[in-house]
Amino acid sequence: MRRIEAAKQASQLQQASTSTNLTGEQLFVRSCNTCHPGGKEGMGPRLDRLDEHFPTDSALAAFIRKGKGIMPPQPKDNINDDELNNLIGFVRNLSADLKDASSPGKVPGK
Repeated sequence: MRRIEAAKQASQLQQASTSTNLTGEQLFVRSCNTCHPGGKEGMGPRLDRLDEHFPTDSALAAFIRKGKGIMPPQPKDNINDDELNNLIGFVRNLSADLKDASSPGKVPGK
């Protein structure tokens, strides 16, 4: 019985990892967080200056779709257009939060 339940849970987790219409946060954790942990520097750069490098959402979307260097591309079969919009919204908010937290005299969470 335990094996059947474990197999069901594993199957559900696998389906969830490839499901559509994920939130921006879910997509970030699945696809971005390994290299940009919490939006901070890891194998990839910090995301606090995202708006300087990608002033429009379409520029950011094109970059995410194409990838660059060790950053893999995210084609529509990985992230659909709705999910890409969710991811961009999440990353923009994360970037703003990181920028606010690093501002001199700024109290985190305020």
